[in-house]
Amino acid sequence: MQKQQTNILNTFAVSPFGEYYLPSINRSQFEKLDSTTQYNAKFKKDFSQENTLHIVVGLDSGLLANYVLEIGVPEGSRFIFIELEAALTMLDIEIPAPFKDSLEICTQQEFNQLIENKSLELFIIKDKCSLYRSLGASSNHLEDYTLLSNDIEKQIQHTFFESEVIFTQKIFVKTQLENIIENQTPASVLQNTFNGMSCIVIAGGPSLDHHLEWIKSQSKNLVIIAVSRIASKLVNEGITPHIIVSVDPQDHSFEVNREMMDLHKESLFVQSFHVCSRMSAQWQGRTLYLGGRVPWDSSLDMDNIESVGPTVTNSSVHLALRMGFSQILLSGVDFCHSRDGFTHAKGTLEASLGPNLGQICEWVDTYAGYKAETLIQLQYAIESLQTEVERFPDRTFINLAQSAAVVNGVKYQPMQEIELEPIPPKQLQLLQQVAAQGSVDDKVTDIQARVEDLTKAVKSMKEILSLSSEAIEHNQQMIEQVDNQVLIKEKAEAIEEIEQKLKGQYHAFSQLVKFYGYYEFTKFLSTKDAETWSQSQLNEMRFSYYDAFQKMSERLLELLSSALKRSQSRLLEFDKHANITVLAKQWQEDNQQGRVRIWQQFHSNKLKFCNAEELALIKALESEYQTQLTNDRKVYVDTVKQTTTLERAFVKIMVLINTKHHTGLKQMAIYLQPFTAKDDEAKRLYHLCYGHQLLLEERAEEALACMLELPETLITEPESKLIMLLSLKLFKLDLASKALSKAITYSDEYQPRYAYVLSLQGQNQEALNIYLNYLEKYPSDIMVWLKFGSFMYDVDELDAAFDAFNHVIESDPDNQVALRYLAKIKNDLA
Repeated sequence: MQKQQTNILNTFAVSPFGEYYLPSINRSQFEKLDSTTQYNAKFKKDFSQENTLHIVVGLDSGLLANYVLEIGVPEGSRFIFIELEAALTMLDIEIPAPFKDSLEICTQQEFNQLIENKSLELFIIKDKCSLYRSLGASSNHLEDYTLLSNDIEKQIQHTFFESEVIFTQKIFVKTQLENIIENQTPASVLQNTFNGMSCIVIAGGPSLDHHLEWIKSQSKNLVIIAVSRIASKLVNEGITPHIIVSVDPQDHSFEVNREMMDLHKESLFVQSFHVCSRMSAQWQGRTLYLGGRVPWDSSLDMDNIESVGPTVTNSSVHLALRMGFSQILLSGVDFCHSRDGFTHAKGTLEASLGPNLGQICEWVDTYAGYKAETLIQLQYAIESLQTEVERFPDRTFINLAQSAAVVNGVKYQPMQEIELEPIPPKQLQLLQQVAAQGSVDDKVTDIQARVEDLTKAVKSMKEILSLSSEAIEHNQQMIEQVDNQVLIKEKAEAIEEIEQKLKGQYHAFSQLVKFYGYYEFTKFLSTKDAETWSQSQLNEMRFSYYDAFQKMSERLLELLSSALKRSQSRLLEFDKHANITVLAKQWQEDNQQGRVRIWQQFHSNKLKFCNAEELALIKALESEYQTQLTNDRKVYVDTVKQTTTLERAFVKIMVLINTKHHTGLKQMAIYLQPFTAKDDEAKRLYHLCYGHQLLLEERAEEALACMLELPETLITEPESKLIMLLSLKLFKLDLASKALSKAITYSDEYQPRYAYVLSLQGQNQEALNIYLNYLEKYPSDIMVWLKFGSFMYDVDELDAAFDAFNHVIESDPDNQVALRYLAKIKNDLA
C-alpha cells in the first residue's frame, strides 16, 4: 500500500547558525537570522509574564521550545506547546526534570484532555492566558496549522464562557460586599407596575442608528430601558432613557460607561448587585439594585428581581418582563456584526476603532436571511434570551432590526407597522418616586443595620478562621503521632466537633466560604473510592479541606472588614461635624472621589464654613473625579485593538480559505474594502479574500483579474499560490509559470508543479533540472518520483524513467502506477 502523504516532510536542513529545522514547516525563516534573535524580538516580552498560561501553536521544528527552556519559565507560569502529530513524530525534544511541571508538549487531542484540568481553567477564567503561534504556524502556508490555531482559540473562548460562572464567584462576592451600602432599594419595587404596556430595550448594536428618529417620535409611548454604554448617545440624540441598566463587575466597566454618570438627574439607574463599585458609589441619582444585597443567607430582598446573564441586555429584558410589560421592543440588540463588520453603533468607542477584522467568530442567521458573524459570548446571550422568551409565551417580543441575529420567539417587525399606546404620566412618575432619595434618617437607619450585619459577619468569619486553624493543628498532630491511637481518636473527635460547628452555628458563613473558594475546595476532592483511601490520604485531604477553609476565610475576613470600614465611613458622610479629610481618605482608597459630590448634596450649607485647606481638598477630589471621567481609557482601547489588527485578519482569512467559507470571505472583503486606498496590507488582504470568494463562486476569470490588479510588490506566497491555481484552471501557462517562479522562492514544495508547467510549455531541460534539484533534497517523496518518471517516459527517456519507477518500487513494492509503467517500459524496450 502507498503511504499516506503529508505536507510535512521528514527532511531537516541546517541553517548558517548551526540550527536544525524542517524546511517544510519553517521554509527559509532561519537562514538570514538565527532563531534566538527572531524570538527575542517577537516573544521575549510576552514570554516573561509571570502567573500566565502561555499556549503556543507549533514548535518551529523544536527551536521555539528550546528557546523557552533557555530563557526559563517565569514564576507561576506554564507553557503548553501544541503541535501537529505529523511534526511531532519527526521531533525528539527532551524536557529537563526542572521543567516537567511548567512546560508540556502535546497534540490537539491531548490538549483537549489537558484543558479540563482545573488549574489550567483558572488561568483562562482569570484572563491570564495568552495564545501564540510559532513562526512556522503564523506564516499560514500549512493549512493544518491555520485550522489548529483556530480550533485552539475557539476552545479557549468556550472554556472561558462555560466556566466563568463557576470560577468568577470571587469578583461577584467582592463587588457585592463593596456595594452593600449602595444597594439600598431592591428593583422588586417595580414588579408588575407596568402590566399591559410597551417598553423598548436599547443596546449598542449597529442597527440602533437606523431606529433613533422613530424612537424619538415614540418616546411618549414607550418606557425606554437603555444599557449603560449607550445611554449618553441616546441623550445626545434627544432621547432620554427612563432606566439605565449595568451589570459588569470589572473595574474597567467604569471607563466604558462613564458618560452615563452625567445622566443622574434624568434617569433611574438599575444596577446588578455586583456592578462595578466605582459606578454604584459615584452615581448621584436614583438607583435600584438587582439580585441579593449580601452574599450569605439573609431575609433581605428574598424576592428581588434577579440579575441574569451573560450580557447586560439579558438583564434588561429580564427586568422588563418582571416589571410586567406585555410588549418588549428591541433596538440595537443585534447579537452579531453588521454587514460592514461593526459591532457597535456610531459614536461608541468600539465603532471609532473600526470593524472587528480579526476576531474568530461563530455564524448566525439574521432576520434578513443572510448569515452574520457573532462573538461566542453573544451566542450564549442568544441562547439565554431564547430560554427567557420561552417562559413568557403571553408576551410579545419584537426586534426592530432585520440585520439582527434570529432569536426564537422574537419576531422582526418594521417600525411603521408597530402600534403603541401612550404611557400614562402617572406610571412615569412612579419611576421618579419609587427610587427617590429618601430622608437622611432612613438612609442612616439602613446603613446602621448593615454595619450591624457586617460586624456580626466579621465576628463569625474570625471564628471560622480560628476553627479551621485548630482543625489543621489537630490534623498535623495526628500525622506526627501516627502510632498513638488514643491521641488520633481524641483529635478526630475534636475535628468532628469543629465540623459540626461549621455546619451548624456558622452554617451560612461556611457556605459563603465554600462558594467564594470553589476552586480551592475542589483541590481536596479525589476520584478514588472513599473506601480505598489510606490513612495518609485521609490526612492529606483533611489538610487540603481545612487549608482551603483557612485561606478563604482569611480573604473574606479582609473583604468583610473593608466593607465594614467603608460602611462606617458612609455613616460619617451624614455627620455634619465629620472631618472631610477622614472621608476623603476612604474615597481615595476606593478610587471613588466622585462621592464628594454626593456629600455636598447633603451638606451644601457646610461649604460656607470650610477652611481654605478643606476647600482645597474638595477641589482636588473634584479634579481627581474629573480625571476618571476624561482619561484616555488606554487599557480598554488596547484590549479592543488586539482583535482588530491586520495580522489577526490575515489569520482569520486563511481559516476561511482553508474551510471554503464563502460567506465569511465575502464579509471580510466588505470589511476590508474601505481601507484599501490607504493601507497596502489591507489592499493585499482584500484582493486575497475577494479572489478566493470569486473562485468559490466559479468566477475564475474575474478572480484572476482581481489578483493581477495587485502590484507585484504586494504579492506574497498566498497570492502567488492563488494566481498559480487560477492560471492552471484557465490554462494560462505563462501566468502560472510566472507565479510558480516566485512561489519556489518561498518553498521547495512548489518545484514539482513548476517543473510540470515548464514541461507543458515545452521547456523540458528546465523541467528536468527542477525535478532533479527537488529529488536530490527530498529523495523519499514517492509522489514526485512518480511524476518525474512519467515526465521522463513522455520525453522518451526510458532508462531514466525505468530508474525512477524502480526507485518507487524499492520503497513501495505494491505501487500500481510504478508497476504499470515498468511493464510498459519493458514492453517498449522489447
